[in-house]
This record gives sequence, C-alpha cells and structure tokens, in this order.
Amino acid sequence: MQTFLPYPNFEKSLKCLDNKRLGKQRVEAYQILNIILKRTKKKGWRNHPAVKMWRDTPNALKLYFNKCLEEWISRGFNNNMKKEIIRGKINYPFWIGSKRFHSSHKSNLSRKDKKYYSRFGWTEKNNLEYIWPIK
Repeated sequence: MQTFLPYPNFEKSLKCLDNKRLGKQRVEAYQILNIILKRTKKKGWRNHPAVKMWRDTPNALKLYFNKCLEEWISRGFNNNMKKEIIRGKINYPFWIGSKRFHSSHKSNLSRKDKKYYSRFGWTEKNNLEYIWPIK
C-alpha cells in the first residue's frame, strides 16, 4: 500500500505516474480514506505506515484521490469511482516538501519501471528505502 508523491505537488506527481501505478493509486487512496474515516470495519491496514501518514489530514488525501480520478479520466480510462466531497480547510501533511520523502518515491518508482521513469531525468539512486513520515 502506497500513495506515490515524487513531487510536493499532487497533480505533477500523478501526471508522471505510469498507468499501472495511477490506477492503483485510486484504489489505495480510497482504501486509506475508508480506514481513516472509519467507513469500513476492516482493520487489517489501519496500522500500516501509509495509513498513519495521512491520518491527520484526510481532506488532503481526499484531494489527492480526486486528482487521481481526474488524471485517470484525462488519460481516457473509464472511471467508476465517485469524487470525495471536501468540507472545510485542507491541511497538508507535514512531510509534503521533504526532499528525503519525495526522493525516496522517485527512487522506488525508478526501480519499479526504469524504462518509463528514466524520461524524468531523476538523479536519485534506485535503492533508497521508502520514507514513512509518522509523528
């Protein structure tokens, strides 16, 4: 489970993802929202770092999810998921803008599909571990 953010900007991050990962982002962001907002009784993922790192900023994750849907549709794919309604202020996670965090995502994306991600000219080594920023 992961929400990929190679850049601090949600749209820029999602635009650079390959189709396989973008499709999964919609599902994983939705699953994390369901856990954080207690819309499911399933508890298997609630202690996963990908859930914990978004726990305090559900509106930011809703925005990320909505941007996933927009990018998915803009690529010509069918979408069967509804956008999330965002009520109130959007507070962004403290780790947005952390060079270490975003570099770890670039590294891992490059490792997953070197041919596709080489087009972005990222200079990160492809062996960085994920950074799980949890308070």
